[in-house]
Amino acid sequence: MPLDVIVGLQRGDEGKGRFVDLIADNYTTIARGNGGSNAGHTVIPDTLEPLALHQVPSGISRPGKINIIGNGVYVDPRRLITEFTNVREAGFIVSPKNLYISEAAHLVLPHHIKLDGRRENSLKAQGSTRSGIAYVAADKYLREGVRFENVWVPKILKERAHDGLIEYNKLLPVSERQTNKDINREVNEWLKDVEALKPYLTNTTELINEKLNNGEAILAEGAQGFWLDVNHGMYPSVTSSSTTVTGLLDGLGVSTKHLGNVTGVAKSVKSHVGGGPLVTEITDTDLAAAVRGARGLADSEYGATTKRPRRIGYPDLVELRNAVRINGIDELALSKLDHVPRYGKTIQVATSYTYKGQEWLTAPTSALALNECTPNYQTLSTWWQDISESQQVSDLPREAITFIELFEKQLAVSVTKIGVGPSRSQVVLRPRRHS
Repeated sequence: MPLDVIVGLQRGDEGKGRFVDLIADNYTTIARGNGGSNAGHTVIPDTLEPLALHQVPSGISRPGKINIIGNGVYVDPRRLITEFTNVREAGFIVSPKNLYISEAAHLVLPHHIKLDGRRENSLKAQGSTRSGIAYVAADKYLREGVRFENVWVPKILKERAHDGLIEYNKLLPVSERQTNKDINREVNEWLKDVEALKPYLTNTTELINEKLNNGEAILAEGAQGFWLDVNHGMYPSVTSSSTTVTGLLDGLGVSTKHLGNVTGVAKSVKSHVGGGPLVTEITDTDLAAAVRGARGLADSEYGATTKRPRRIGYPDLVELRNAVRINGIDELALSKLDHVPRYGKTIQVATSYTYKGQEWLTAPTSALALNECTPNYQTLSTWWQDISESQQVSDLPREAITFIELFEKQLAVSVTKIGVGPSRSQVVLRPRRHS
């Protein structure tokens, strides 16, 4: 059996978690291979209570499934323990019987998070989630990182966590520094959480390849989105890992020969959290607020991790062309179609850019160049009908179908799954039209 993949095609927050949850019953195993606690995936199971996940794969809401956190994930043990508690309080099981963590995954240390927060409070702020991801990634590529396998040598873990906090302390004014007693207490609390995760550790690369060779169906769940990819995104306004299909496979230790169907997830509503260019950004604050929705709702445009209001833009097919091409997308899942009428009686969809006096059908891959682009729009009519109860394509108004067909025509990929509301049942399925 091949390994199927779901990845985000925009800037994260596309709705990957809800589509993973939707099809997870078709697989024995759901695996995460990139990102860390900076990712926010929300699923709304039959209980209708939103379940926010950050490091745990979205298959955890489906009983009987195996969930894997692979080598390429940056694991924050303290936040992961808290996430376990939240999952259990929501009525789901998380145990060493249904969740495995790679021994080779890198650990987020206490000082990584502090360094991230310090940068975000300075003139060098990058709009990060303050999760320490850039700093654990830096240690990884400096070959100074700490992996979960070091749990078997606790002296190393303690020394690295302690030394990191000591060095961070030196950066602070004397009045703000931690005492040695406080540092030791923080290190010991961190070590306690790392120790609690020992029963979950295994060689996940061996595990996942064994499952594939035994004919099991596996679903790989991408974190963040294409335009945050460190190699192909809007550098430097990117994350610290590869968010593409091949980056995900690398983070799991799976050969491309196992690759099966690739589903790309995009939102009908364009949004972005943090700094960086947003070519189709809406500057009308009232319109942006209307599209964003009310704070606190499961499907409103506020960061699942940061809780910050997302910047809002018009749908952008130019950026999507890059993501479809590089990820080798076989089909599209389009979320939040029910939000399109929030734009008003019409909606503008970017179909090309003007950059340095020329028309571009694909987007430049740097923040510097994107800041110099202007969008060229096609205007579509929206609709007034409530589509949240739609069960099939024939239930949708003609204007909604026209909107979907524009994505298909421009991207040459079928839209096969259409989100019309946040819950598990609010998805319209549509057959694939393109080979």
